Amino acid sequence: MKLIKGVVLAMLVAAPVAGLADEVTNVTYKSSVALGATFKSGNTDQSLYTMDFQWDRYSPKNDWVNSLYGEYGETENAQTEGKVRGQSNYRYKIGGKKFFVGAFGEALSDAIRKIRFRGTIGPDLGYYFINKEKHKFDVSLGLNYVYERTAADERDYGAWRLAGNYFIDFTEISTFYLNISYSGNIDDVEDSSGLLVTGLKSKVSDNLSLFIEFRDDYDNEKDVGVAENNDITVLAGLAYDFM
Repeated sequence: MKLIKGVVLAMLVAAPVAGLADEVTNVTYKSSVALGATFKSGNTDQSLYTMDFQWDRYSPKNDWVNSLYGEYGETENAQTEGKVRGQSNYRYKIGGKKFFVGAFGEALSDAIRKIRFRGTIGPDLGYYFINKEKHKFDVSLGLNYVYERTAADERDYGAWRLAGNYFIDFTEISTFYLNISYSGNIDDVEDSSGLLVTGLKSKVSDNLSLFIEFRDDYDNEKDVGVAENNDITVLAGLAYDFM
């Protein structure tokens, strides 16, 4: 584990994050907040509230992609959903602007799976197959240091992470997006987790959009109590674009 920590720290220090400061031209910012809610009453009373804030910065030299997702749900007045996930991914473009090196960080809290805190940080290397303003597709591979505290214990370990992101504005008002990531414990092939998020957004005004989204949050950690490995959510709501 000391070797993993050393490698991750060295690669993070070596990442050319200084490029973020000297980039001053051709910068594009995108930020939005999406709110969703579902309700069911009758034989079973259920409610689910979600919030997804995103802040992205794109430029010829580097990109910075950030998100903060949270959800809270109740069934028959008992909590059945409770999650907060924050992610940040800085990318410095090299090799003709197709390749990028960077740093990825994530903080997760999941009340149902008894994960009080899981922090992930590490460098990654990726490639843009498509890198246009309205059409992007990238794949990356990273090495992470993970610290986790659950209701049962506390641990840290090294992990690999494979991720892919795709979006396209296929009309002036409609956008499709797909984000997939999967990571695994280097020392335990059965200890892994993944996240799939895909959806459609359609503008109803310059800043307001309707969206429908499918999320599959997978975690096969052995000590998750009565929680299922796959936490699947289908939600719809409104998104407001700031920029």
